[in-house]
Amino acid sequence: MKLPLLILCAAALTLAGCSTHVRTAQDVRLERDATWLVLPLVNRTSTPQAGLRAQAITEAVLARHGATRVESYVQDEEGALFEASSRESRQAMRDWVATRKGQYVVSGVIHEWRYKTGVDGEPAVGVMLEIRDASGQLLYTGTAARAGWARQSLSETGQRVIDKLIAPVLD
Repeated sequence: MKLPLLILCAAALTLAGCSTHVRTAQDVRLERDATWLVLPLVNRTSTPQAGLRAQAITEAVLARHGATRVESYVQDEEGALFEASSRESRQAMRDWVATRKGQYVVSGVIHEWRYKTGVDGEPAVGVMLEIRDASGQLLYTGTAARAGWARQSLSETGQRVIDKLIAPVLD
């Protein structure tokens, strides 16, 4: 009796350890054939260039879900160190968006992007994404977090988190 209960509890903990927790503000469907502008995500972690990594993953995930026209903002080397958090870089991004003919602007914040300390060093990722229209009106916002397995890479875990946020608006 106790052994099956112990196995069931172990299985539940194992599955919970790798799950992705997602919260979204609204249920929307956006056009795949629109022009998507992807900005660097603001890095609120101690991991250098996590926002730029997440931007690249977001671009790839959008394409995987059928977005056909995706443009990414490219920062100069000086601005890459601060990844969208300085006043100057935010203004430069606003100016860039204004010169493009994009229907959707994807931006967000990286809250966690690291390997946990400990024996296994599991990857842990926390992301908030928002999608706005060209006028700046918020269309969608969502947050997701995931702790991966010990042998998973940080970018794989980040891709799973970002995919969970993008998929609902395009699928």
